[in-house]
Amino acid sequence: MAVITKKDEKIESVVCELGEGYSIDDFVNKFQELYPKDWSKVEREYAKHERKTKPGKAHPMPEPVQYLKNALNVWQKKKK
Repeated sequence: MAVITKKDEKIESVVCELGEGYSIDDFVNKFQELYPKDWSKVEREYAKHERKTKPGKAHPMPEPVQYLKNALNVWQKKKK
């Protein structure tokens, strides 16, 4: 199950709001502003992974900010 539903559409709307020349931090902040429920869901999912993972082990989900960075990178590659 996807952490963020309609992720591509939401990323595109954030990028359109920002316009040209935005930074990754600008993107993350605008995403948090426009989609606070989705942001909290990402944080909850990450915390759930952290709780379930045994000490000394890693889990596949990146930290929430990195998750959004990765999602933006994937979206940008699709758009080229």
